Amino acid sequence: MTNQIPQREKFDWLTAGQFGFSLLASLLLMGSSLVGTLMMSLGGSFAGLTVTENQLGSSLLFSAGLGFAGFLMIPSTYFSGRRLFGISPRTSKIWQGSDWLIFSVPILIYLGYLSQANTSWGNFTLPLIHILTNGAAIFWLLNRVKRKLPGESAQRFWGVFGSGLTFAPLIALIVEFLILILFGILWWMLLQNQPDQKQELMNLINRLQQSSVTPAIFERTISRLLESPGVVGTAFVYIAVIVPVVEELIKPIAVCLLLGRNLTPREGFLLGATAGAGYALFENLTIAADAEIWTFVVISRLGTAAIHILTTALVGWGLTSAWTEKRYTRFLMSLIAAISLHGVWNGLNILTALADFPPIQPTLGSFGFHFAGYAPVGLMILALGALMGLFWANSRFQRAIMSQVNQNK
Repeated sequence: MTNQIPQREKFDWLTAGQFGFSLLASLLLMGSSLVGTLMMSLGGSFAGLTVTENQLGSSLLFSAGLGFAGFLMIPSTYFSGRRLFGISPRTSKIWQGSDWLIFSVPILIYLGYLSQANTSWGNFTLPLIHILTNGAAIFWLLNRVKRKLPGESAQRFWGVFGSGLTFAPLIALIVEFLILILFGILWWMLLQNQPDQKQELMNLINRLQQSSVTPAIFERTISRLLESPGVVGTAFVYIAVIVPVVEELIKPIAVCLLLGRNLTPREGFLLGATAGAGYALFENLTIAADAEIWTFVVISRLGTAAIHILTTALVGWGLTSAWTEKRYTRFLMSLIAAISLHGVWNGLNILTALADFPPIQPTLGSFGFHFAGYAPVGLMILALGALMGLFWANSRFQRAIMSQVNQNK
């Protein structure tokens, strides 16, 4: 009789990567937040800057957002570290009893409105309200997808959430910036054959670079640029077509890394929603960091968060369906649906913004300009539809689990 030597557990490189990246992201984000907060609190004296009251408030909001993102990377570091040291994994129960978060959101928004109106003390209370409001809203939306469903690995949840919170936005930003540079090069090449328009563009750029430019001059300059159909068309294509394609391909990157671990389509949907929630939270923490219009932006970003969660969940569902069930058509259709929904959302946002610039009415045409006035209604319909989609998905998953339990009895 021979003695069998127990085999050692295979080293998990994905867990090691999660630990290393989460630790690095956490330290960098919280470190950047601390440095930024100190510099702004001291009036920019380290960099020789003159900081206005509004710049101080916006900078503190942004720094608080980065710090909160770094803080949320700690659980991913902790649980992946446990796995590396062979400690048994834990099941995440973060969704149990978290329905109350929705009631805190309007209270926090109201407190933020009060802080926004009182810059003397609001600059130091609004950052805390900023992270609490966005955090409560995003986690409540994610709760609508996962409530009353079986628990999941804490390491997997925080890893996927952290990927959407940090890694996916970084990659998307790099890709979008490179494409924007490509657009700029193409425009510059086209202008070589149109010297009059090239000179006019250079004059506008030189005017914007002047330190004496007032808000009124800046607005007139931007309005002048938007009078060009080519500029409006390029901006629309980039924001409503290119950005949705890039982001919907990149946001579920964590789901792609987990495809070899026998994920079911339901797990793909839930993991996609988790990644989308992380991505939405990072955008909300950074884009909403404008002290002057914080209340308006944070409310409008709630709809964007629902869109991000639903579209990434659809792509995650399609990916796992194609990988485990060879249903490639489902993946293609889910990707097209996600890109289309995201594109329509971005397009309506562009039209809403353009409606505030009457000088571009000739560019849009009479019908287009009047249609832009109704774009906010379309945004509200899409946001409510996305929210209802999350409710419906959760209800369907619950019914499927109950049906399976009854069949096994």
